[in-house]
Amino acid sequence: MKAIIFCGPSLVRVDTARFAAMEFRPPVRQGDLHAAAREGPGAIGVVDGYFDGQPAVLHKEILWAMTRGVAVFGASSMGALRAAELHSFGMRGVGRIFEAYRDGALTDDDEVALLHGPPETGYIPLSVPMVNIRATLEKAVAEGIIDPDTGARLTAEAKALFYQLRTWPDILGTLADGAQVRRLSDWLRTGKVDRKREDALDLLGEVDAFIRSGTRPDPPTFHFEWTENWHHAPWRNDAPTGTDAATDEDDAILDELRLSGDYVRLRDEALLRLLARSDERAAPERQAIRQATDAFRLQRGLVRQADVARWAQENGTDPAGLERMLADNARVATLARASEADLRRGILDRLRERDLYAICRDRAQARQRHARSPPPARPPDALLAAWHFENRLGRPVPEDLAEHAASLGLASVGKFFELVALDYTFQAAGAQENDTGAADKTSIA
Repeated sequence: MKAIIFCGPSLVRVDTARFAAMEFRPPVRQGDLHAAAREGPGAIGVVDGYFDGQPAVLHKEILWAMTRGVAVFGASSMGALRAAELHSFGMRGVGRIFEAYRDGALTDDDEVALLHGPPETGYIPLSVPMVNIRATLEKAVAEGIIDPDTGARLTAEAKALFYQLRTWPDILGTLADGAQVRRLSDWLRTGKVDRKREDALDLLGEVDAFIRSGTRPDPPTFHFEWTENWHHAPWRNDAPTGTDAATDEDDAILDELRLSGDYVRLRDEALLRLLARSDERAAPERQAIRQATDAFRLQRGLVRQADVARWAQENGTDPAGLERMLADNARVATLARASEADLRRGILDRLRERDLYAICRDRAQARQRHARSPPPARPPDALLAAWHFENRLGRPVPEDLAEHAASLGLASVGKFFELVALDYTFQAAGAQENDTGAADKTSIA
């Protein structure tokens, strides 16, 4: 199962980098959570969200996601607000900010609001959220940096400011005592409390534990009312980012597959990828995804990013959809390696089903007989690699031959070259007639 997290200024890149298996998206806005739920993730986490100048995420989107079997978590900012409002329906709130809203200690939306920069700046905060100001001043009082009356006065002054104008210089500017200003200013360099970040990190931990557990949320106990406004929401039938929503053109293409006889095979291959998404053993490392991406681009000559974007457009998807597809490929490869021993019998059974077992057996026996002969001088590995991939398989030599050997279930790249060297001498000796034809017959494509 995958997890999708909507976040922005509450988390920095170093925070999210520790959770490589999660997909992080910009702050949520209306329609985004609905689109994410259509992708079938195991969990969605809401940390940050837009509300000023852009429509905020609807409560109904969250309720609909839960009816689809998606666990929805909220914390820190917009997520804490929505979780406090929907926790009785099953949304999972995390952290002290959520608890304060749930229990009525906080009631105003502006407590978590802040002004921040655009995505290219990493959503750099340009003001300080009130919940952080409260927590910081409480700590300053507890540590004796300021007295309780000063803490209460500064809290009131900050609350009176418009949320976009809440900055520490402006708050400190309300203090008349210069010594207090200097003492508090010096302390703030290391003493500030980022309550929103703390809660957001707690959410990531909760989501990670949930995904790792492999559990599914209980069915919701509420009835989802399909209202006219919901039915006519302009974004409800839009194609979600990174997915391929059904279109008339897609239906026509699937009909072509049905007529050509290829539908069942491709459906079964798609099923394999779908099952791999839900198997925790299939979670690919970043290296595996990078290798899958590099192999895909190399095979198609997609050197520049513009080439990748053009290919995606020509094939009815977008870069996010291509990334999802390659991640699925990496999941399948990862799961296959984890299950290598269990798959041996299954591979042989598939050969039997396709009436290819006897052909492969006869070829293997002929190769074994040839191997008993005194071996000729072995060509260099570079020549063997070029011969095997370019002449025999009709494809470029992979950049990482050790990775390729591992993908074939071989213990080392040395074992791979031993196998290729045997095949090279076998073919050179003419030990098998019409080998090209035999190879074609044993194709599983």
